[in-house]
Amino acid sequence: MQTTYRKKQRRKVSPLPYLLLLPSMALFFLFNFYPFLKAVILSFSLTDKRGNFAKWVGLDNWVRVLEKESFWKVVEVTLEMAAINLAVTFLIALVFALLSVRKVRFSKWYQTMYALPMAIASSPAAAIFLFIYRQKNGLLNNLLGTSIGWTRQMPYALWAVCAMTIWMHVGVSFIFLLVGFRNVSQDLLESAWLDGAGPFARIRYLLIPLASPQLFFVFFLNIASSFRSFAQIRLLTGGGPANGTKTLIYYIYENAIINGRFETACVQAIFLFGLILLVTQIQMALEKRMVHYQ
Repeated sequence: MQTTYRKKQRRKVSPLPYLLLLPSMALFFLFNFYPFLKAVILSFSLTDKRGNFAKWVGLDNWVRVLEKESFWKVVEVTLEMAAINLAVTFLIALVFALLSVRKVRFSKWYQTMYALPMAIASSPAAAIFLFIYRQKNGLLNNLLGTSIGWTRQMPYALWAVCAMTIWMHVGVSFIFLLVGFRNVSQDLLESAWLDGAGPFARIRYLLIPLASPQLFFVFFLNIASSFRSFAQIRLLTGGGPANGTKTLIYYIYENAIINGRFETACVQAIFLFGLILLVTQIQMALEKRMVHYQ
């Protein structure tokens, strides 16, 4: 009897949940899986001016792209900028979050100021930073008494782009870290204080370990955003000077949109996907040792 009842229960599976998921899954396939699969196919073929399949060439595109010294220079710049953006963004957001853990009078004001850059789009932010970096009558040169072309000279251009990227991403990281730190029990912190633990000891042995899920998420978020940085490079430097700020994402745009070499752009896009996947897998491996969910 029990077996028969279980069989009847299995037969009464309702199709309604699957029907409700169908529109979102269709959109997900249309805008995620289909472009990815098409990029994989086009990376092994030649394309026409519109990016349509023209001729199958196998691994020729990959060999041509990977043999270029300029491509590996772009990869080096991408990794350098991603490392700078990731490290500095995380450290600044961590300091801001630690300063904001305690709820005091007017704390919401400076918390809003810390998070405000996330509400500004890339284009107006780039306009603000172009005014700051301008060589003649620019705010930064006026303050320092210099005449430096911040977006036209290396290594200043690299750090100029990184500064804008960090400024735009600090707000999101700050919010997640603040939530993680405020979820730590105040009773636990007060007990540690009564036992003689100083502020740095409480941060090191309580706040950071107990907020490790949020720390892990912020690292994951910043890795993805660091590799996807595009608008600030396009608007501030255009990949220059001498390709010193050209990243993979900008190189893909340049080959596909400007030069019409869609097959080359697809190879570079798949390579960028593999690079992000590799970094993500390393981070996932470290999660088991560094993240505590209890």
